[in-house]
Amino acid sequence: MRANDIDRPIFFVGMPRSGTTVIFQTFAARPDVAWFSQLIERVPRFPSLAVLSRLADVSSSMRKSESRSDQARPWLEKLRVGPSEAYRVWERCCGEKFRDDYLLGIQATAEERDRLRATISKVLRFQGKPRFAAKITGPGRIGYLSSVFEDARFVHVVRDGRATVQSLMRVPFWRDKRRMDEPAWRNGLTQGDLADWEARGRSPLALTALQWRRVVESTRDEAARFGPDRYAELCYERFVAEPHQFLDELAAVCGLPGSPEAHEFLERRFELRDMNFQWEDTFRSEEVKTLNDLMGSTLERFGYDVDPPRPPAGGPRVTRPFVTT
Repeated sequence: MRANDIDRPIFFVGMPRSGTTVIFQTFAARPDVAWFSQLIERVPRFPSLAVLSRLADVSSSMRKSESRSDQARPWLEKLRVGPSEAYRVWERCCGEKFRDDYLLGIQATAEERDRLRATISKVLRFQGKPRFAAKITGPGRIGYLSSVFEDARFVHVVRDGRATVQSLMRVPFWRDKRRMDEPAWRNGLTQGDLADWEARGRSPLALTALQWRRVVESTRDEAARFGPDRYAELCYERFVAEPHQFLDELAAVCGLPGSPEAHEFLERRFELRDMNFQWEDTFRSEEVKTLNDLMGSTLERFGYDVDPPRPPAGGPRVTRPFVTT
């Protein structure tokens, strides 16, 4: 496969701790989708290692299960192969800015475009699949990715921001000093966001809430500008309630047939539970007020009821806010 032959790559985007892992890994269990593996993440100079990802198709026992950021993986799980966010690959192709920046208003250089397309083309060839998919958490980077792949599809996974904030503030990768005391990504928070943070004493809770707000809003705004007909949203709470129906709708939105393998992987490897109630038990009343003050309008924009808190209900499971039928 040549770098110019990459067909409609699919990018799953969303704030960390929003359910992106379970949804993407289930989708990636399809036999017709290639992905960056944890092996390529370790040695990003050799995309030919994608050939080892074929082991996941030979036997389901060789496919890696969910790797949650708040849990250690059993040693046997480390021997299995499966999808990875593979930021070392992205950094090699696009520079460290891909990991650390919102990339708003930034397009890929010709060199970055060629490196990324060549790498993904090799992964497709060595893994033997017709379509490529990846998961990227944090800012959506839709404008940047669209400058590389003009036919890319984007699936934005959204979860109640209050549940996302509660989950983030208890996992080690977010509790480190940098993420609790300064924005996790550069060039995204507005002066108004920073003023809201200052007004609340630069609290980690407010900072995390503001980052959820900016990430989900900027992702949708970028989609409206760069790829309104190539963008879909998926509510995590509704996925947990109806996962198999979601898989079929998601496949159709991505231009793919249904996949028994994805359904089987979901059934065998995951126990889905809606844990959104935890934030109501964890946060004090004044903290809930802070969250609702900072995120309430955005929650409503994405279909969530603020008081009492309820996720979106009814209508299509996978929504396309900029496509009218």
